[in-house]
Amino acid sequence: MPQAQKQVEVSGLAATMTIAAMGLGYSVTAADPTTLSANLAEVRRGLQISPGTASFLACLCTLTLAAAVLGAGALGDLYGMKRMFAIGAYASIAFGVLGAAAPHVWVMIIARAGLGVGFAFLLGLSLAIVNAVFPAGRRAAAIAAYLGAGHALAVFQPALGGWLAAHFGWRACFLVTPALAVLTLLITLRYVPETIRDRRRFDLVGILLIAAALLTLIYGLTDLQGGVNLAAILLIVVGVLLGAAFVWWELRTEAPALDMRLFSSGRFNAALLAGATFNFLGGGGTLLFAYYLVTLREQSPEVLGLLLIPAMLVASAAAVVAGRAAVRFGDRAVLVWGLFILLVSMVMLAWLDTATPIAILGIAVALNAIGGAVVQTPQSTIMMSSAPPELGGVVSAVKPAVGQAAYSLGPALFALLGTMLFLRDARPKLEGSGITEEQAREALRVAHGGVPNPSASGEMLDPDQARWVVSEATDSWLRAIHEVSLMMAVVPALAIVAALVLLRPKRGSTPG
Repeated sequence: MPQAQKQVEVSGLAATMTIAAMGLGYSVTAADPTTLSANLAEVRRGLQISPGTASFLACLCTLTLAAAVLGAGALGDLYGMKRMFAIGAYASIAFGVLGAAAPHVWVMIIARAGLGVGFAFLLGLSLAIVNAVFPAGRRAAAIAAYLGAGHALAVFQPALGGWLAAHFGWRACFLVTPALAVLTLLITLRYVPETIRDRRRFDLVGILLIAAALLTLIYGLTDLQGGVNLAAILLIVVGVLLGAAFVWWELRTEAPALDMRLFSSGRFNAALLAGATFNFLGGGGTLLFAYYLVTLREQSPEVLGLLLIPAMLVASAAAVVAGRAAVRFGDRAVLVWGLFILLVSMVMLAWLDTATPIAILGIAVALNAIGGAVVQTPQSTIMMSSAPPELGGVVSAVKPAVGQAAYSLGPALFALLGTMLFLRDARPKLEGSGITEEQAREALRVAHGGVPNPSASGEMLDPDQARWVVSEATDSWLRAIHEVSLMMAVVPALAIVAALVLLRPKRGSTPG
């Protein structure tokens, strides 16, 4: 009987290569959107597309990844995680090459959408495979090594893509992902064992509901970064309603894609909340770092990229150290320390001014990345230990699904709060200038790297007026950054309290 099968476990070279393959697969899903964003101007000129279309292209892969990731996890449980992970690698190769060769924007749209689906299998199943094929005693260390490898391998890819684009044209930057996907595929086919399959039916209705919910919710949150608008609000409401419909269906169907009883576990919920926290602060914190550098310090956006390189390298080491610390001190202690590091990174922003050395900001950027890496290691271990073997794929996929939603919420909420606080302080300056609040909002959004909003064409200022708004915004934006950072520091503080309560060890048990 299939239920009596014993999972093949890895050791020696196979164990090392499994970590390498899963870490590499994870890394391309993190690095590829950054590579496109860094080269978006060249892609826009090459395909002769509008700023709005370019902005849509930049987020399309992430949208389809989020929509497909739970389905990818469920398919991995049913048909074998190695097989479905390999299909994700094949898709990444095919759609990556298609994007590089795209003669028209519609071909590029198909390529980016398909690439996101391929990424869903790589991201959704890599953690589950590591959890399944390593013996229980080595599982925590293996997960930590996988996360560390993923962080480290993601660092160089945007830089390599930028170098290729500069020397061989924008199309060349799209070849980094398929080249690494080929390497991932070869290692996987050679060294990674297949996982045991579950025999339950595929919950098509549930998967379609959660895909539609995540797609509309995350797209609405992304659109909200440009300011409150009816379309974004409607998308978010529809996403929430579809999510509620998914929960209703899963509680009533005989073979749910996601067993809702998982959410009755305090440990699982604490880990999920901690993961949502670091994703929320990762997305929102990066936006605040960029606002400070570009608006207040008049630095190039590339400066933030340079600060992120050492930050991510240190974060990769922190993930490995966190795994070892969790074995010694317990998951609870390490999770709380990671959240505390995130809290410190937010509080540091409240002391920045226009004369603060950039190196100090670099420390805050590094702490944001390190805190996320430290949290992610025990979070992954706790979540996967809560999953029965037959649900490993879908439970692994819950992590990026929630993470993508939280990562999108971060920039939206940070931008809305920051702009609201800025307009509160700057309103007296605007009253005698003939510039409306909507015009000031749009000028600041474009100044911070956003593309012009087509629906706001009547609110656009001429270049001289826009420069005046940005120059007058300095003090107001500095106060806004201080206040937003302190407000957002409450989030990891609450997550720490939740972790201390929900992960409280039972009397007589070991920590963690």
